[in-house]
Amino acid sequence: MSTPLNIIFSWFEKGDIPTEYQFKQTFSSFRHLDEKIKMDEVMGLHEAFQQTLSTTIFTNHLEDENAHISALAKLNAANLTDANVEEWKEKLKIKLAATIDGGEEIGNVYTKEQISEIVNVIQAKDDEMLEHIAKINEILRSNDANLDELQEIVDYIKENRKQIELLKEVVIRNISDDKINLAGIYSNWGAITYQNQFNDLVYDKIKNIEDAANAEKIKHEERVRGDSRIKHDLDTLSFVIDAYDTVTMFTIPIKVRRIDTNNLEVLFDSVPPNIIQLTIKKI
Repeated sequence: MSTPLNIIFSWFEKGDIPTEYQFKQTFSSFRHLDEKIKMDEVMGLHEAFQQTLSTTIFTNHLEDENAHISALAKLNAANLTDANVEEWKEKLKIKLAATIDGGEEIGNVYTKEQISEIVNVIQAKDDEMLEHIAKINEILRSNDANLDELQEIVDYIKENRKQIELLKEVVIRNISDDKINLAGIYSNWGAITYQNQFNDLVYDKIKNIEDAANAEKIKHEERVRGDSRIKHDLDTLSFVIDAYDTVTMFTIPIKVRRIDTNNLEVLFDSVPPNIIQLTIKKI
């Protein structure tokens, strides 16, 4: 039992001589540093603990993935709405970020590997085109200073179509005019003296030009990403069609439905992963 402080103070007033009992009671009223205070002796501690959570409840709260779901995003963002996603994109300034194909999502840009494959295909096509141009230039090469360009030759043919048709008729009907001497000199075209020799030579040159021009009109090329309707200018229902993946370069199986002589529909068994090159050749 502790002694009240006012009693203790009265024992040690000026002139007092404290007794052994008073000293004992005084020191017994206070705790020694070596004496541990029990938890149930701390005033208000029990009530304070009543207002705290148990370890189990706190741990369960930490592990509950749906805690604060209305205010905080899950680690996998499963509780974000489309509006939330758009707001995050806007805030992070990634709304216009480029994406590549992944899973079921179709991206809007190619990977470096895909771009490299496409560039290789384009380069190969460019090389092939340059070879064709070189062959056409070889066919059309002329020593005539007035007809040394393709456009000039085409313009000449258009302006002299009637005369050209007459030349064809002469050849078909085997009309001979070998008795007519040429008025001009055409040494650059070889040793020709009579009109029929000149006609044959001109006809052969024109035929080579027309054959080269027509060769470019029997083919139509187009690139697609899936089922497509193709419009071409081949004016035919008879053709062959080739389809290949521009990245893997493998031939792709397709189904073709003819709509009319200048339209067709191309169908794939499944959506192709890359751009498909179509080549339609008239037969």
